[in-house]
Amino acid sequence: MPEPTDPPGGGHRPGVAPRPATACTPGNDPASGAARSRLGRVGFESASDVYERARPDYAEEAVGSLVALAGIVPGSRVLDLAAGTGKLTRRLVARGSRCVAVEPSASMREVFTRVVPGVPVVGGTAEQVPLADGSVDAAVVAQAFHWFDPPAALTEIARVLRPGGTLSLIWNERDGSDPVMAELVRISGWARHLLYPTGNDFGLPIDVSGRFGPVTRTRGSFVQTVDRVVFVEQVASRSYVQVLAEPERTALLGEVAAFADTLEEPIPLPYLFDLFTATVLP
Repeated sequence: MPEPTDPPGGGHRPGVAPRPATACTPGNDPASGAARSRLGRVGFESASDVYERARPDYAEEAVGSLVALAGIVPGSRVLDLAAGTGKLTRRLVARGSRCVAVEPSASMREVFTRVVPGVPVVGGTAEQVPLADGSVDAAVVAQAFHWFDPPAALTEIARVLRPGGTLSLIWNERDGSDPVMAELVRISGWARHLLYPTGNDFGLPIDVSGRFGPVTRTRGSFVQTVDRVVFVEQVASRSYVQVLAEPERTALLGEVAAFADTLEEPIPLPYLFDLFTATVLP
């Protein structure tokens, strides 16, 4: 397993939590408040099949780091919070975890039930987790913590964890140093709809909560290989694209498709994973 690494300009080392003065946290960015709430509510009401097909899976290196740092072993009871279509859940189940998923979107839950059979998935939110106190060994949040109200969510996560249980937050982020990915980000307007800065220090709200011990941050890279259809669906699956008026959405996806036509298949899309892990305090 890779050693936890510091990002350029700061980050976490095991047992140490330095904070850059410019760190951003969810709730302090331009997409906060009503706009964020609408994106989270409406942006995932449909097109969950597209999300399932197009979004990248979690790299083996990332999953291996997560289970090692979180102390997840075969038989561990793991909460996948805001589980989506179960992209991380299925990787944990394959390693012997006993998972339970909580997901607010009915559309996502429908796909989850189909692609991760046998794993219970219930409606609920991070701010009101429908599980008993101390009922899980670990909680994981994949590609979703930026939608949460951190104080309320971290209080709930701490409540459902057993003593010594762990929280892991993970993201797949686009590698903007790659020319194809950089152009895709430009065309798709990601910067205009920024939910959080790439490389954001999500360990900060964990520390501020006072409910968890030191945060370990682990980063790495991987490549998703796609065809032109999935290349376009990557953008179509984004919440901010889902809420666009149909003419604007069609025009945007048409521009992405035109760019895809200039590329040879299969198309490599480089990503960075960013993982934060901490243990709940007694």
